[in-house]
Amino acid sequence: MIPDYDRQANPRWPNHLDNPTHRARAVARMYRAHLRAARPDLCDQADGTARRFGETWPLEREELIEPEQELTTAEAAALVNVPPATIRKWACLDHPERPGEKLLPRFKKRGRETVYLAGKVLEAVAVLRRAKT
Repeated sequence: MIPDYDRQANPRWPNHLDNPTHRARAVARMYRAHLRAARPDLCDQADGTARRFGETWPLEREELIEPEQELTTAEAAALVNVPPATIRKWACLDHPERPGEKLLPRFKKRGRETVYLAGKVLEAVAVLRRAKT
């Protein structure tokens, strides 16, 4: 038996860009939010265990993302839960709603790293979601 987790695409999932790992993590974060609401003490205990094992991805992040914040390719990928290769691909794709523009414009270079603006990364995700529907 192959669990649903192994499916690369899930037509009922709201973000078609998410792979099985992203979907599983989103579900885990949902469960964590419910645990936090029902039993904060148990949630803190589980958070401590996750932190000790170096698994900090389900933990709350209190950082705010400013639209003008500069992000490396890896940071941009982490922001929208896609692989870094997807960010590089978006930087090469034409914008579906604005001909002559790229879906994700490169902002500048920081050493050898390409830098993108956080607002443009989030906008690219929104454009792709609109194009999908």
